[in-house]
Amino acid sequence: MELGISSWSLPWSIGVQGYPRPAKPLNVIGLLDKAVEAKVSVVQIADNLALHELPEPELNRLRETASTRGITLEAGTRSLDPEHLSRYAVIAHRIGARLLRTVLSGSLLGAEHLAKTEEGIRNVLPVLQQQGVTLALENNEAFSAAEFAGLIGRIGSPMVGICMDTANSLGRPETVKTVVENLAEHTVMLHAKDYDIRRIDTRMGFSVIGRAVGEGRVDFDWVLGELRKRGRDHINVIVEHWPPFEESIEATVQLEDEWLARSVQFLRSKLSIPPEETVH
Repeated sequence: MELGISSWSLPWSIGVQGYPRPAKPLNVIGLLDKAVEAKVSVVQIADNLALHELPEPELNRLRETASTRGITLEAGTRSLDPEHLSRYAVIAHRIGARLLRTVLSGSLLGAEHLAKTEEGIRNVLPVLQQQGVTLALENNEAFSAAEFAGLIGRIGSPMVGICMDTANSLGRPETVKTVVENLAEHTVMLHAKDYDIRRIDTRMGFSVIGRAVGEGRVDFDWVLGELRKRGRDHINVIVEHWPPFEESIEATVQLEDEWLARSVQFLRSKLSIPPEETVH
């Protein structure tokens, strides 16, 4: 397993809609700099740093810079529209990314939407095959883990798999155990995301809050062990975070930088990756 970061590892450094923006928002090259600093070998550029908004010279620069620094790129977006995904498959190929993560809107969906999702993915299969790009559909509250597994099984293509997220399915709600047991065999990348669950002050309900990886409720020893049991020990493990907003954007950016350092250190120990074997 290779360790990496994502544009969702540092969302506040990039900018979150409706909140103050950092003085110098992180861009794609800045994200590569962060990977070098963290000594990780994979960078996933997702929907909060939209690749389709970059001009072709910038996409070329991204690919060349990543290659020079020994970084493997992954692309990401948020859509299941076949035209949009086809466009992103071409972009992914252009920057040298072999994996394209996508995610559905965060709302509960039913059987009709599940059928439309399957149809949309089938429609983009020829482009994925032509570009040599594997689509990784991320689990969330849109469907149950069993529905996601059934979808991938019915499509039955090596060009389509699961981006397994350890927190997203809480919105269904489903436990990490349910997610892993249903989706581990279909997983082509892992989003390592941690959280805690606390009662609110009235004791009448709970709140879910993000944590640095290894500091929350997710048993990553078990998650990684289950993936290895199913022969998924070749996948990339990508750090993602849900950091809260602090008293200022500067304090929040500092917090997520600290989380990133601790998350990478924790996962490196679990993946048995010494720093000298990562990006230099």
